[in-house]
Amino acid sequence: MKKENRDMALKTLNYLCNGSQIEGVIFHGLRVLLSENENNWHRIDGQISINIESGIKVFQSMPETDPESNEIRNLDWVESAKILCDLRLKKIVDVKLGQETPHLYLILQSGEVVFINGHHDKFESWQVEVQNNTLENEVFLVAACPGDDLAVWVPEDILE
Repeated sequence: MKKENRDMALKTLNYLCNGSQIEGVIFHGLRVLLSENENNWHRIDGQISINIESGIKVFQSMPETDPESNEIRNLDWVESAKILCDLRLKKIVDVKLGQETPHLYLILQSGEVVFINGHHDKFESWQVEVQNNTLENEVFLVAACPGDDLAVWVPEDILE
């Protein structure tokens, strides 16, 4: 994972997610809906969401090392949705990325940590984005790409 991409992704993810609450799940694919937060409510006029295409796990606290991708079982849609529904209305207080692999960690106010596997050989493992933003010239998207890298689209001023 390129350091520059990781740094841009972390700034963008914190802008979009830090302070947000888990509001719901869309039942087409596995998409988690997040609330706006005090950092972005004035600028985002769309839906912040996390599209999950890989394994997830909830830890009671931050793991000391990144789990290996093969340690995180790919759950079926129903199992994953149940886990995410149990997290409803919990507040995200920090966001972290794996060091070598773009694993996504959402640290909750409760101390729990939502881990989303960031490794896949052929597909994007997860994407955090703003959908239906009325400011059409502003794109907010972070994606975990095949090859353990990140792609980031964000207005330049967010990275300052």
